[in-house]
Order: sequence, then structure tokens, then C-alpha cells
Amino acid sequence: MTEEPVKEVSVRKFFGLVLLLLPVTFVTWQALGSVIAAPVVWLAGLILQGWLPELVDTVTLDNTTMIIASALGELDGKFLPAEEAGNQLAFQVDTRGLTYSIPFYAALHFATPMQSTMERFARGLIILWALVIVGLVSVSLKTLMVGLGSTFFILGALPSPDVIALAFQFNSLMVPPIAPLAIWAFESRELGLLPNLIGAQITEPEPKSDASEEDGRKRGPARLRRE
Repeated sequence: MTEEPVKEVSVRKFFGLVLLLLPVTFVTWQALGSVIAAPVVWLAGLILQGWLPELVDTVTLDNTTMIIASALGELDGKFLPAEEAGNQLAFQVDTRGLTYSIPFYAALHFATPMQSTMERFARGLIILWALVIVGLVSVSLKTLMVGLGSTFFILGALPSPDVIALAFQFNSLMVPPIAPLAIWAFESRELGLLPNLIGAQITEPEPKSDASEEDGRKRGPARLRRE
């Protein structure tokens, strides 16, 4: 069975469809916030608990907020095990600061006519989920570092503060807006939309026909007529 050829789409039509789809995808993302965040929070929690058992007790999800319950509590300005302190420190991470890449990608994807569109969207969604997990771990490390200070590094086998800060900035500021564009550009590469959007498509000049060249030789150079 032969696949149908991919329909061509103009840049103007593409932009129009994206603008129409963005409100729909973001409203859906807002309504399904906890459903979208649940799998990534669960996996990020497993990573944090396995990596830092002395610091992280449990990780739960409250609507779209990731709650990290520390294994430490605070008593008289000192961080102690929660049992000794009689309380437990908790830290919050807003997952929407990372998961907004998903509705952005959905609008780009469904505004573009592609073959096997749902299969490609599923692949892109899995990649974005994986990047969100990395982002949640990075944001959690930065949040714990700020909240616990030097205790954070004493109890955990961790990279330097500069590395944690750099990972936080990269995964929370750069990846969410850039990753959807990169995935969409790769999935729609056969359409040539990206070169059109950035003005990189080069058109070669049409070669002159032999008849035009011969006609030019017959006419010769132009002469000015003197009065």
C-alpha cells in the first residue's frame, strides 16, 4: 500500500493554524495539568529518592505542584533528621514552568500536515516528557540547594553549586521553548517549512534559453543615436 503524498502548506496558512490551535492546546493543557504532570513527577521522584535518600523522603503531586518532602526537619535553626526535629521540611516545584512545552509542540505539530501524524506526535510527546523529567530533577536540586544550604552538600553526593545552577538555567529556561521547535522541525523536515520561516530557502536563477542568447548576439550592443 503506497502512502499518500504529503500536502504542501504555505507559511501564511501554517501561522494561521498555529494561532488558532494555541488557545485550544493551552486550555487543554491547563485542564489536564495534573494528568500531564503525573508520570513525570512520579519518575522524577524515583530518581531523587534513589539518588538522595538522606535528603528526600517522598515526592507527591498536588494538582500541578510537585511537593518534595525532605527527610530533614528544622529545630533551633539546625537541620536534623525529621524524627529528631519533630517536623518535616517540604519544598514545592511548579511543573507548569516545564510542561508548557507540550501544548506549544501540539499546536506546531497539528498545524502541519504529516503522514502518520499521531505516531509522530506520540514520539515527540515521549521526548518532551523525558526532557521534563530532567528539568524537574534540575529544578529540585536547585530548590533543595537554596533551602538547605551547606547541609545539602554534606549529606548528598552532588555536583558543584555552579553545575547545579547551570543545569537549572539550561533545563528550565532554554529547553522548554526550544525543544518543541526542534522536534517539530525534525518531524516536518520533508515539508521545508523551517527554511521558509527563517528565510533560508535559496532559489536559483533561471538559466537563459539558447534562443535568448542567440537573439542577443544578433542584436549586438546598443548604440546611441546622435541628433
